[in-house]
Formats: sequence, structure tokens, C-alpha cells
Amino acid sequence: MTSEKIKDVLQKLGYKLTDFGNHWRTNALYRGGKNLTALQIYKNSGVWVDYVNNSQHLPLKSLIEATLQTNDSAEVNKLLDGYDFDSLSSTIEVTETKPRIEMEKTYPDSILEKLLPHYKFYNDRGVGDHTLRFFKCGLATQGSMYQRFVFPIYNSIGQIHGFSGRDMLKNSTNKDRPKWKHSGKKSTWIYPYYIADGAGNFPIQDEILKKQDVILVESIGDLLRLHDRGFKNVLCVFGTSVSNSLACHLMSLGLKRVILSLNNDYDKKKNRGEIGSLKSYLKLLSFFDKDKLILHPPTSSDFGEMQDEEFEIWNDKLLNFDVDSGNKDNHKKILQLIDSKDIATSSYKKKYFS
Repeated sequence: MTSEKIKDVLQKLGYKLTDFGNHWRTNALYRGGKNLTALQIYKNSGVWVDYVNNSQHLPLKSLIEATLQTNDSAEVNKLLDGYDFDSLSSTIEVTETKPRIEMEKTYPDSILEKLLPHYKFYNDRGVGDHTLRFFKCGLATQGSMYQRFVFPIYNSIGQIHGFSGRDMLKNSTNKDRPKWKHSGKKSTWIYPYYIADGAGNFPIQDEILKKQDVILVESIGDLLRLHDRGFKNVLCVFGTSVSNSLACHLMSLGLKRVILSLNNDYDKKKNRGEIGSLKSYLKLLSFFDKDKLILHPPTSSDFGEMQDEEFEIWNDKLLNFDVDSGNKDNHKKILQLIDSKDIATSSYKKKYFS
């Protein structure tokens, strides 16, 4: 394996490499690290060492497995494109110890047969049956997701590796019952990128790659409403913080634009959605140039509350978005949030706005 091939594999994983002669330095994406020199990777072999987490030299394969959070050889070999790890030569002694990798639990598609196609809740919120059937969701009447409208989460090889359920119990006496309940390792979800249609195609994946941009929203409810309105290039953040897995995945796609459209909600004079958006914006600046990032919240508190004409207004503004003006506006808002201590000063890099 040549150094160029090793470099190509690392960049596909989302690593931004800095040249240090016979090796590269970068941050440890597999554990969410931000230190840009913590990870050292040798060009001739791919052998790597994480100076923050441990001092052992490990084979490149273990870094791929840790970053993808899998030890599925088929998935690893797909990224390697036929290159054999056993043929890697190195002058550095490689230890046998590997980073601890947790195997995720997966479920057969047959489990979805237990979900009832009772769509009234989302129909009343402007989402059609065709959209809900595409997402393979339904009402659970038993188990840990009892009386929740459940959405299966698929991984990159078409397996269900999690569920997200929206509470359907109105006027519940249990005040501790959360609106949304998630089962699985949410930090690894890229939803709904890997959902296939009846013909085995991946419409959302295809649309994102075709348009070369993606819209990030806070919840599945926002996603459904946008999808039903014809916006297929939408992914769900599941909250107000973009995960490392999602950020790395987006970076690997070579997108021209990443549009942050988290909720526009206020609580005691603070817009929690905007604060979350700006924090995610700062995080994504480690992966993308600022000219590729757009903050464009819904016109109402969320997309579920928007009327038809509001979608047209929102889309028109997006089509005519002035990135330079938007960056200046973000700069002002970030400074205000630093003053109010809603964002730590250390999170803000002025060089991004020079």
C-alpha cells in the first residue's frame, strides 16, 4: 500500500492530515478528539499512535475499525479497495493491543412486522402515508417502545442498529416519560442516509450526492415534514449537537454546502435552537471551510409548525443565501453568546472569520 493510498483512506474517513515528513499528524476522530497533533500516522505503513490515549503503535486496520466503530471485515475491505493489510511493511514494531471496539446490536427486518401502520398522529401534522411507509415506521403496542411511534435506524450495510420512538401517550400521568426515546448507540447514527426503497435504491443518499449539499435538522418530525414537501437531502441530528460520526461522514462526501436548520425556539429569552446551531457551526468549522456552512433555521419554532407558504419563503431565502453576510452575522451572534457565557471563549476561533 503506497502512502498515497493510505492518505486516500484516511481522508475518506474524515481525517485532516498535516504533513510532518515521514508521518502525518491529525486529531483522533475515533474518540472525538480535537487536538490536531495527538494522532501520528506513518506514511509508509499506516502504523499509528495516539499520544493522548496511549503510547502503543497500532496497525492502520485498527484505526479504520475504531473510526467506523466496527470490526466487520467486509466494510473495512470496501474502504481499502482490495489492498491487503498483511502486505504492509513497517520498520516500527506494532503491538497486538487494539482500541476497544464495542459491537453494536442489530435486528432483523422482521421485527418491523410488530409495528402498526397507525399514521393519524403524523397525518394530522401534514405528513402523508407515502412518506411514512418509506421510513418503515409505525406504532409499537408492546415492549420497551410501548405506545411510541417507532422509526428503525439503518447502518451502512443495511442492518437495523437502533430505534427512535416518539411518545403517543397524551396526558400521561408519568411526567418522567420523555417525548423521544432512543435505543441503540445514537452517536453513530447517520439517519436516514441508509434507508432503501422497495427497489433497493437509496433515494436520500442519492439526492445528497447529486445536490452536493445536506440539510441538518433537529428531530425526525422536522425531517418528515421536509421530506414530505420534497426536500430529500435531509439528515437528522437528534438534538442540537452534531455528532463526530455525522461530521466525519459529511466531510467524506465532499459536499459544497452543509445547511444547519435546527429549531428556532425560545426559552426564557434564550433561543436554545440558535445556541445549539452556533455550537454545531463552530464544531463543523473543524471539518469544513466557513463558506460551505449555512445557518438557516425554520421560519417558525420548527418545521412541523410551518405552513405551506412558509416553506416557499424558507426555500427562497436558502436559494438566495448570502454566505458572506451570513458569516458576519454568525460572528456577531457568537461574540454575544461568549459575552453571555452561553459559548466558551475557547470554542471560538477568530481565524475562521479573518
